[in-house]
Amino acid sequence: MKTCKYCRRENPDEAKACAACGSTDFHSGPARGVDPYLISILPWYRRVHRKRLLAEPFPPDWETLLSRNIAHYRRLSDQQKTRLRNDLRVLVTEKNWEGCDGLKMSDEIKVTIAAQAALMLLGLEHNYFSQVLSIVVFPTAFEMLRDERDDEKQKHTAAGQAYYRGPVLLSWDQALEEGRDPGLGRNLVIHEFAHQLDFQDGYINGIPVLRNAQQTARWIEVTKDGFVGLQTELEEETESFLGDHAGTNATEFFSVVSERFFTVPHDLRDYNEDVYNVLVEYYGVNPIDWFPDV
Repeated sequence: MKTCKYCRRENPDEAKACAACGSTDFHSGPARGVDPYLISILPWYRRVHRKRLLAEPFPPDWETLLSRNIAHYRRLSDQQKTRLRNDLRVLVTEKNWEGCDGLKMSDEIKVTIAAQAALMLLGLEHNYFSQVLSIVVFPTAFEMLRDERDDEKQKHTAAGQAYYRGPVLLSWDQALEEGRDPGLGRNLVIHEFAHQLDFQDGYINGIPVLRNAQQTARWIEVTKDGFVGLQTELEEETESFLGDHAGTNATEFFSVVSERFFTVPHDLRDYNEDVYNVLVEYYGVNPIDWFPDV
């Protein structure tokens, strides 16, 4: 048997092209993965890999996965679909994917998660979340340790976690459910990868890398007002559209409003039009265009 270098499927030795993706590039023996570390430090290695990768046809079974698991996909323009497919291919092949607690890693897990992260990149100039080398996936919510004030480590359950210059941890059941149903108004993948966008300038402050000083000033003004308004809602014990977690700090506010922006854009605009508009300017897309019938 020989293995396709692109999709890593095994094919008979006599095969001229991969039965799964159509690639004619094979190697014998176990599949060799792309080294995320070399991708991150060697520009020439990165360029060569991406040029070869994107020259290959998109795997038909991945297209099926997108149609089944990513509700946004059928709502995108043809140009956006092409960009999402290309970006997710890079994320799938350049990141180190790990399954934990007995979860066996699969193409479905990779494509479903990478597509939701790539949705955020459709209108951005980006580097494919280059600071994220690993994506660690659990079958469901998992236990973590956190430091309390008394210096004792306490266990708590989490569905996701993003680390500065570190991995992203996700629960598969929640990522799948929310990819299929944006109407839930939440999205774990978008939440954790919004943190990674926040981290890119080296600060954890709810301010991603923006184009210029004018956009930055507008962002700070609008999101600060939105955050203060949310805290007032919570202090008055009124039910908030954004929820308690968004009121924790500025970085959680950014991640939560990003979730709402991509999943229930009409509701976010009705709640705070100024916040919605600065997200349109930042992300370079207007999700209301995808949900005109809502």
